[in-house]
Amino acid sequence: MELVVPYAPGGGTDIMYRQIVKVIEQHKLVPVAMTVVNRSGGSGVVGKSYAINKPRDGYTLVAVDQGNAQQELLGNATWNYRKDFTYIARMVTDVNLLIVRKESPYRTLEEFLGAARGKGKGGLTVGGTGTGGVDHIANISLNRAAKVDLTYVPFKSGGEVMTTLLGGHVDAAWANPNECIGQLEAGQVRALSVAAEQRLTLLSRVPTMRELGFDVISTQWRAVGAGGNLPKSIVDFWVGVLDRVRKSDEWRKGYLEKSVLEDGWLTGDAFLKFATEEYENSKAVFAELGMLKKK
Repeated sequence: MELVVPYAPGGGTDIMYRQIVKVIEQHKLVPVAMTVVNRSGGSGVVGKSYAINKPRDGYTLVAVDQGNAQQELLGNATWNYRKDFTYIARMVTDVNLLIVRKESPYRTLEEFLGAARGKGKGGLTVGGTGTGGVDHIANISLNRAAKVDLTYVPFKSGGEVMTTLLGGHVDAAWANPNECIGQLEAGQVRALSVAAEQRLTLLSRVPTMRELGFDVISTQWRAVGAGGNLPKSIVDFWVGVLDRVRKSDEWRKGYLEKSVLEDGWLTGDAFLKFATEEYENSKAVFAELGMLKKK
């Protein structure tokens, strides 16, 4: 069976799905071989479109996230976020850090934004994963809050963003903690700020953007889904499997804690209600920004 990751290897979604497979295999929760398949392109549209056109037999799962709504609203996808997907289980919630490589002259967010103002329009570049996604909205929000004009540069995955940052091809990057914790601990990059409600326990020295005077919150969720109208018996089977995954020590201590992630468990009608609210929130943001596709 296939677990489709619609992004390139190395990003937060890819890491999560591989951890799911690892726990399932360790505990023999599923009697068939499982393969993570990376089908990147179009900010997740290529892989998700592939997955939702597969048979509704439970043998093809796909990563679902804010992009389901966002890419439809931007006119980049022909799917209907509600009818064409089955939302099985939300697994984790994550936050965004603004990071620079160790060679960067900027040691604080204030220094970085000051340089951006000095360089003028488009003077500094910030990498992220996908046009219209969480990173892109975070960049737009920071531009508005700080009255700067940082140029957003989209890539296919968090892994590609990191490679580009370390190579000095962008000035900064948006990254989830689990995408950059290794580089942070090794001193290859440093975090200027976190776009969260409060400081992270594992990165307690990193200030929030709100602390620094910028009302920017950027969180994202990662979940397991499938094509629309998946039979209830199959949905229930996978909810049971994933519930056992999330309760395992390998998941809680080996993945959530080390990756600075929060348990985001949500299933059934509550998950669908949440996804619908996310759709409406994204619609309002894109309408305000003039990015909403014309109906």
